[in-house]
Amino acid sequence: MVTIATRAAERRESRREALVDAAFGVFMDKGVASSSVDDIVKAAGVAKGTFYLYFQTKDDAINAVAERVVDGVAEVVETAAATPGLSPVDRLLSLGRSVGQVGTEPNERELIDVFHRPANRAVHDRLAERILDRLIPTVESIVADGIASGQFADQDPRLAAGLVLATFTSLHDLVGSGASVERVTSELNVFILRGLGYGQEGAR
Repeated sequence: MVTIATRAAERRESRREALVDAAFGVFMDKGVASSSVDDIVKAAGVAKGTFYLYFQTKDDAINAVAERVVDGVAEVVETAAATPGLSPVDRLLSLGRSVGQVGTEPNERELIDVFHRPANRAVHDRLAERILDRLIPTVESIVADGIASGQFADQDPRLAAGLVLATFTSLHDLVGSGASVERVTSELNVFILRGLGYGQEGAR
């Protein structure tokens, strides 16, 4: 039975999602630094007071947009991991491609840069933790399948999954040092596959 409280909660969630949609669009269109709360509420078609019912500051809206980006990447990885016929190696490489696609647009890059600022370190760490929590089971299953098929060396699949994800979450830090996304992704893929024992003695 749908209660009044349930309907009210659904309306609140719907309004919040509409604000996140609007913030994402504004950030992508104008860039994070050039965007304001006024821009977001105008895009969402709501009063400014409505924004502050859900977010205390623009930074809170940035956090919500970033969480959506993380979840979007996770969905791509999870879909690829469940694709029939793909080998464990191909499924693992899809992870790198998915992470590498984040931040390829200029304004997405700006959004990522915001989370790498020293003042936003806590947010950056929280998002990294969200990635780990969401994707460790998926990557663990890939590693376990790779071990079972003899492509990867025998090891603790969960520990290996954590190390793989920790490596990939450093991708955009490395890109910031001047290397291209393609080059860093390629190097990380080689590094991770070597660490898992792919093509080495110990893997069949």
